[in-house]
Amino acid sequence: MRNTSTDALILRVQERGASDRLLTLISADEGRFYAIVKGRAAKGREAAALEPYTLTNFEFYEKNGLRWVKNATVTEAFPGIRYDTEKLFLAAYFADVVYELSDERTPAGEILPLCLNAMYMLSTTQNDDARIKAAFEFRAAVLAGFLPELTHCGACGRAEPEGAYLDVMNGALLCVDCFQRKNALLPLPEVSDVGTRSILVPLCASAIAALGYIATAEPRRVFAFRLLDEASLTALSHAAEAYLHHHLERGFQTLENYKRLVAIRHQMLKN
Repeated sequence: MRNTSTDALILRVQERGASDRLLTLISADEGRFYAIVKGRAAKGREAAALEPYTLTNFEFYEKNGLRWVKNATVTEAFPGIRYDTEKLFLAAYFADVVYELSDERTPAGEILPLCLNAMYMLSTTQNDDARIKAAFEFRAAVLAGFLPELTHCGACGRAEPEGAYLDVMNGALLCVDCFQRKNALLPLPEVSDVGTRSILVPLCASAIAALGYIATAEPRRVFAFRLLDEASLTALSHAAEAYLHHHLERGFQTLENYKRLVAIRHQMLKN
């Protein structure tokens, strides 16, 4: 039997048979991989180390071609997400995106530190989940190879337009003048299908600047920006989510669960 050890983020935990658990993990060097926890007897500190969305130091042994957990110790538990259901649901969504953008037995690259930074931000901040979500989504899209052109209009070349639309399918901006020349009817809904081959998301200047920052910032500084008004945050949020999901060509049930929970909370606050 060969023993190994590594720090890994737990993306998923699934029951396996009558008593075992299958862990889906990602580490910097190995990328995504799987390990089995024998039985359900882990208690105390080791039990905490086996919770989803925990960064854990694992010791493994290999037997019959499978990797089994020998010991597990918490490296970072992100405690702030454990006591807030909305944050926990959002963490689940982040984990699903990481799963989608990672490969088995291939170094994780920047997607793992991006997720860890997002988890840390969720854990340590209040009333900032929408901004964290948008930054995570758009940077994840960039890491997946879908970097849009954000410095000028993709149609006329106008530099740094004050307001524009993110042309999601073509990965470019479309300034308002070019949009008006192509389409007679305004305003659009927040995210609209225009014609048959366009998904356009309206953006203000500050939202465009935020997208540009997120795309190019140093990995540790991705979340180090602010938006001064709710309209800019709303525009950024819609653009980031639409851009990621379109280019991955899929949605995420964990995101739908998160949105339903947020909607329920808002309704309760209204009442």
